[in-house]
Amino acid sequence: MFRLKQSGLINELDLIHLLAQGNEQAFRKIFDYYSSKLYNYTFRLTHNEELAEEIVMDTFLKIWINRADLASINSFDSYLYTVVRNQAFNAIKRRSHEAAILKELSLSKSEFQDCTEETVIYNDYKHLLHEAVNQLPPRQKLVYILSRDEGLKYDEIANQLELSKNTVKSHLKKAVSTLRIVFTNYIALSIMMYFPI
Repeated sequence: MFRLKQSGLINELDLIHLLAQGNEQAFRKIFDYYSSKLYNYTFRLTHNEELAEEIVMDTFLKIWINRADLASINSFDSYLYTVVRNQAFNAIKRRSHEAAILKELSLSKSEFQDCTEETVIYNDYKHLLHEAVNQLPPRQKLVYILSRDEGLKYDEIANQLELSKNTVKSHLKKAVSTLRIVFTNYIALSIMMYFPI
């Protein structure tokens, strides 16, 4: 089944079996043991504290959701590092893609200021974003604005709103996920209008 490493948790094999059965205490012990190691590893990949924390939390969420599959894993720590590495690469790609889109929109606005079509498209996106942000639940909206518009970090937002850092992260993650869905649907609809089947 699992290869139990001498340097790892003393009863890692038992903990993994308990975790696979949905035992929360086993999950907490595994989280406590591995989270800082995974954070250090992820930070070396991303060079971003907040992104590294987000990736580690997403990794453990994925482990918990797919806990029933752990019985078929031969080496838990190898599996864990593979999951966190994949999560990191996906997050880096996603951020690069988002940055490229924003840069393209910014360039479009500056280079084609006099070109009616590009200006209209840029303004449409801006209006859509504004409307979508206004539709967010109040806390998500406030956290999103403080993060994206005012450039505050998790700690600064948490202090300002008297919330925990994890609550701030959760609000921001939900807000970004909602906005991504709105833009994806809008783009899909636009493509259907311009290129009907």
